[in-house]
Amino acid sequence: MTRLLASALLLTMLLPVAAAQARAGDPDKRFGRQGTVTLKATAADAVGGAVKVISGNRVLAGGAAAGQFVVVRLRSTGTLDSKFGTGGQVVPALPGTTLDGVRAISVFRDGRIVAAGTLRQADGTTRLVAFRLLPTGEIDPSFGAGFGYVLAGPPGSELGAMVMDTNGNVTLGGSRPGDIPIIIRLLADGSPDLSFGANATVDGANLGVNGRITGLLVKADGTTTFTVGGFPSTNYAATFTVIRVLPNGVPDPTWNGTGVVQVPLGPGAAPGIGAAAIRQGPKGTTLVAGTDLTTAGTPRGAVVRLTVSGALDTRFGSHGVARIARAGREIRIKSMVRDSTGRILLSGSGQPPEGMVLRLRANGARDKTFGNNGITYPLLGRPPGGDPIYTTLDAIDANGPRAIIAGSAAGPGQLIRGNPAGTLYTGRFAFTVSKLK
Repeated sequence: MTRLLASALLLTMLLPVAAAQARAGDPDKRFGRQGTVTLKATAADAVGGAVKVISGNRVLAGGAAAGQFVVVRLRSTGTLDSKFGTGGQVVPALPGTTLDGVRAISVFRDGRIVAAGTLRQADGTTRLVAFRLLPTGEIDPSFGAGFGYVLAGPPGSELGAMVMDTNGNVTLGGSRPGDIPIIIRLLADGSPDLSFGANATVDGANLGVNGRITGLLVKADGTTTFTVGGFPSTNYAATFTVIRVLPNGVPDPTWNGTGVVQVPLGPGAAPGIGAAAIRQGPKGTTLVAGTDLTTAGTPRGAVVRLTVSGALDTRFGSHGVARIARAGREIRIKSMVRDSTGRILLSGSGQPPEGMVLRLRANGARDKTFGNNGITYPLLGRPPGGDPIYTTLDAIDANGPRAIIAGSAAGPGQLIRGNPAGTLYTGRFAFTVSKLK
């Protein structure tokens, strides 16, 4: 049974203001208030971490409110969809709490929803969790042996990514203690897929890699391609690591001969560096986005395109790599999607006020018709703490050619990440969903 906290979130909504001469990359003022829906937890923080555009131009978004998982459904205008859950929001009853909440969300062809994140149990240990909702927002009892949710991974594991295939099978990616990446595959009913790896798990230690799973791509042929990146508080080399395994979890020998591709992009190492997102590219290629380092040690964005064999596709960017840098400013990429025209939308962070969105053309060149020379730093949302507003944009999807972004707005303080206990909140946080032109 789904436990709903009707007062956990309060939607801040004013009538839309008429748009005037907006350019690509500006907030779409027909959505929410000035392009953003701001969701505030009562006397607590709320954060956003996942977003998915569904039929009818509606939007599913996930995150956390008052330490619990939350999924909301918005109409095309940004108003909460009252036909979903209670007043447009669902807070499932799970055996623990969460700091970051839902970090990935997928929709099956019949409208059922799978969301995933990291759950902290009463003893303080963390596990991966996936839960499934019916299209109405009720917990799906056919998943997880009647509970509607599944706990996976050893104690101390944390989620980095989740994807669902066309058969409803769910693949969870993350890390276990020791900074080791792991992948766990569940069948459509939530039971372990014992045909995958060892006891439904592929362990990065057996592949000789460290870090955490940051992105997952399951193809129609049953192969799983995933990215490995660094932790926010641990140095990681400026190299993109991309691994492909066969349907049984064994490394794919057609992928660079070993199943492992490593693309060195910059010198040195730093916290939070490495690949962060993966998407299917055109004509069987694979797009990988993340953060590397300049020769001066400044984080910068990068997108690479790989051929069907894992080699750099030299038709993309400069010799297969598109780099995004701004003098004197950090750029960190967190999420990526291709829009309806094949352009590449990226969200992430830069110097305060943090939130950043970029758009590249399909060939990797900066799209100068978007924002300021292909990049924009929008101030989105109205957090309860007030100005100055600091934003983070953790997830991105596309509604046709337009970006839909989920993240957080804080005020009057800046977001602080990387503490061993998780995210430290300075000021008050709100969960934001935004739409750009």
